[in-house]
Amino acid sequence: MGDTNGGKFPRVFFKLNIARQKSGDKHNKAIERYIDILKKESKMWETKWTINTKEKALSRLKKYWIKNAEVAKFLERKWLSDLVSKISV
Repeated sequence: MGDTNGGKFPRVFFKLNIARQKSGDKHNKAIERYIDILKKESKMWETKWTINTKEKALSRLKKYWIKNAEVAKFLERKWLSDLVSKISV
């Protein structure tokens, strides 16, 4: 009946080698995350949490080769042009 590995059903019934779908919105999500941190900084003050998460968000932007102009376009599209001066990529 095959190797059941201690379960009720044999392994033949399970699809083992199917890769999950990867995210196709990594660039947009990275920009949105950075914008969320900028919003929190503008509402509150600079805390250790915002500093650390901003560093991580900036490293993610650099990883995906996202430039200042792309972030500025995204901000203008979301009607947040007042945050353009705070961009530091």
